[in-house]
Amino acid sequence: MPSEKQITKTEVVIVGAGPAGLGCAALLKQMGIEDQELIVLERGEIGESFLRWPKTMRLITPSFPSNGYHQTDLNAITPDTSPAFSAGKEHLSGEEYAKYLDMVAKHYKIKVTTNTQLDSVSSRGPNRGYELLAGELTIHCKFIIWAGGEFQSPNTAGFSGAELCIHNSKISEWDQLSKGHYVVIGGYESGVDATFNLVNQGYEVTLLDIGGAQQDTFDPSRVLSPYTAERLSSLSSAEGVEYDDDFEVSNVYQQGDGYVVQSTDGKEVFTPFPPINCTGFEIDLGPLTDFFVYQDNGYPWVSPFDESTKMRNVFLAGPRLYHDPTLLCFIYKFRGRFAAPCAVIASELELDTSIFKHYKQAGMLLQDLDCCKEQECFC
Repeated sequence: MPSEKQITKTEVVIVGAGPAGLGCAALLKQMGIEDQELIVLERGEIGESFLRWPKTMRLITPSFPSNGYHQTDLNAITPDTSPAFSAGKEHLSGEEYAKYLDMVAKHYKIKVTTNTQLDSVSSRGPNRGYELLAGELTIHCKFIIWAGGEFQSPNTAGFSGAELCIHNSKISEWDQLSKGHYVVIGGYESGVDATFNLVNQGYEVTLLDIGGAQQDTFDPSRVLSPYTAERLSSLSSAEGVEYDDDFEVSNVYQQGDGYVVQSTDGKEVFTPFPPINCTGFEIDLGPLTDFFVYQDNGYPWVSPFDESTKMRNVFLAGPRLYHDPTLLCFIYKFRGRFAAPCAVIASELELDTSIFKHYKQAGMLLQDLDCCKEQECFC
């Protein structure tokens, strides 16, 4: 007779061992959750998305070890850690940040099941929780926090012929590309990063953007960071670079041995190499896609506790968290919401929530999202 399926039973499963997943896990550990009550699943290694960054890519938000003055490092995921302190750098590489995340996991004794892909999730019925299939694992749990990030879901359908391009997330080292002229599509953070690094390596680049990266807003999610704006400014005097900020790409097609990028108003740019697509990432919640209802802009609807409005005890954490009109896409934004799902879990599991006071003092407990709607800088 076949052996019975081995089932691992736990209370909480967190999907993703990046800053969102480990941030929630570290908070739960500080609240007293037991090891057997928490499982963190990671399809690669800890910080896998950051390990896949191009070697020259850096965090655009600066790190500084100012935690002792209640000015928490912008890239920290707990109040008592600082990437700047551990790495000794202001703008960390992906590999350096992944190392920081690994140190956080070790410090808070978070057990991460690495190299394990979540294959499917199904409800076990009302008030019975969920069954997760991940590789050879079958897991039954009550709570799920999706913290899968976005790097694994590049936007490859933003315009006709996008499949002919190379998404910037697929390039590990810019200097490994053949020498010549490249077209970069998208003038936001990743597009400027690609252009800056290519130009510094001696390549010729045409950067295409629509409307310019700078917009009439104070929201850092919708305007270039100072780090990137400074790099873009430096390109204005560099040789071998052209910047067209009024080029809405409609189509990419092959012409002979090269490629043509065409705009909606008929302009064309030729390049001998596949254009580099820097138009960002799609919203992809993997096996939990159907567990959420989606807004007109594609973002998942969530409750005030960042819980799915469709399925009970299924939560969202990370850069796809959106509370109209606030997009919580940077680490220093979405970390303020770690307490939202953890508060619900704490109530059910009778965990100690006194750590919330420390998180609030550190500016890592964002409850009133109205404060994000009308922020201005006067000078």
